[in-house]
Amino acid sequence: MDIETLNSRYSHAGYVTFKEGPNGFPIALITTPHATAAITPYGAHLLSYRFTNDSDDLLFLSEKAIFREGTPIRGGIPVCWPWFGPDPQSLGRSDHGLVRTRMWNVVSSDLLPDQECSITFELTDTPETYALWPHRFCLTLKLTVGKSLTLELTTKNLGDTPLELTQALHTYFNIGDITQMRITGLEGLTYTDKTDDSREKPQKNAIRIDAETDRVYPTDGGDIVIRDETFNRNIRIESKGSHTAVIWNPWIRVCEQKADLNAEDYKKMICVETANAGNNIITLLPSQHHVLKTVYSIKS
Repeated sequence: MDIETLNSRYSHAGYVTFKEGPNGFPIALITTPHATAAITPYGAHLLSYRFTNDSDDLLFLSEKAIFREGTPIRGGIPVCWPWFGPDPQSLGRSDHGLVRTRMWNVVSSDLLPDQECSITFELTDTPETYALWPHRFCLTLKLTVGKSLTLELTTKNLGDTPLELTQALHTYFNIGDITQMRITGLEGLTYTDKTDDSREKPQKNAIRIDAETDRVYPTDGGDIVIRDETFNRNIRIESKGSHTAVIWNPWIRVCEQKADLNAEDYKKMICVETANAGNNIITLLPSQHHVLKTVYSIKS
């Protein structure tokens, strides 16, 4: 849809408006007394989220992010689906699935109680997606802007055979200084270290980052907290429908290799991903659905 049509159907005065963003990408701007957000239908990708009482954006978006069809946007919250990581069948398909480089449809925007607001995006199978991944599906992402940020990714199997998937909300959090940050809530778990031949290792204490990090933690609940001493805030992550947490930081070498990252961006970001990945595969029978939900808030 063009900007005029999006505004005529889904804008709300003072709360939701659509504008043209980089390279003509549509951007939904959401404003409530509690927070502001910017999201593009391209990949249903949240680009920015700022709580009213917080001067720093919750999310990291690379200054060199590329806004071009067929290219993922670096930063914010990419949606990885129906696989997380490399193509599981080694067929040459894109890393992290099919949906982060496709334009989703806006299907609703609603004003909610307590001066909150939601917007919902939808993507369904096409002949192109079916050729790459032969399943019929309906995928929706509902984003609620309010006292907390809520994302609900719902997968429905529209076909007549079971489908299997992995997935993630690949959230890039904006932090003040990677050396002054720690992550709590995963102590006592055993993780897979993808930077060390996928060896399994125990997580004894809070996570601190001092090298390239790519860890997969099997988890069935419990809050994760990013404790950012520089920005003087604690980011609380609650999740449902998730059996995996992924912690990722590219560190120096990867940042230098990526055209869409500055050399020192590793100091400013940490990915804590709400996911179902690795051996945690979701299987949906015909007509079944699954909801992956995460809630982000700032706590003292």
